[in-house]
Amino acid sequence: MSWRLGLVDVCAILVLLVVLFMPGQSMSIIGAYDHRAKGDKARDVEFELAVAGELQSELYADPGNGEIAEQYAAIMSDLGRHDMALRIAGAAAQVESPTTWRSLGAVSSAFADRIDIPNSLAWAEKAMANCEEVGAVACPAHEKVRLRLYVEQLRLGMQVLETGADPKFDPNGFRRELMRAHPTTRTGKSE
Repeated sequence: MSWRLGLVDVCAILVLLVVLFMPGQSMSIIGAYDHRAKGDKARDVEFELAVAGELQSELYADPGNGEIAEQYAAIMSDLGRHDMALRIAGAAAQVESPTTWRSLGAVSSAFADRIDIPNSLAWAEKAMANCEEVGAVACPAHEKVRLRLYVEQLRLGMQVLETGADPKFDPNGFRRELMRAHPTTRTGKSE
């Protein structure tokens, strides 16, 4: 029996050649913590995770260090890991130290990032009370002012929540109600 080259054989050879000489597919794997949308500023997630790991080690050695807990919680919140920020800062807030107010503030900030205004306000008020309790050496005047302004903004947010506006479901409506409750004056060029 003689072998002849038919149409099916030619198609099979072409498919084989295409498969053999086709360039390899490039694949990129995005880490679980990298939640950036395309077009956002590039952020070195690996670096942030490395810093967070170092901070976590330092916090393990000194569990009541509110400054380290605050830095760690900020990184975790930036990465979208609010649960981790709450857990670590909350644990540090349980240890009495001169910087406990920072841990309490970090818990408040993590709740704020989750758009949980009532819990954020409760923890911010605890941070404010602790800041006043430890005195000016551990909680300088500029930090007290920053906390006071933060608590005032959260209280205003609670007033707006009581009107029925919910930032989770209608952020623009909440913003409008917030501007009605507390109008701001803009100076300079209007954009």
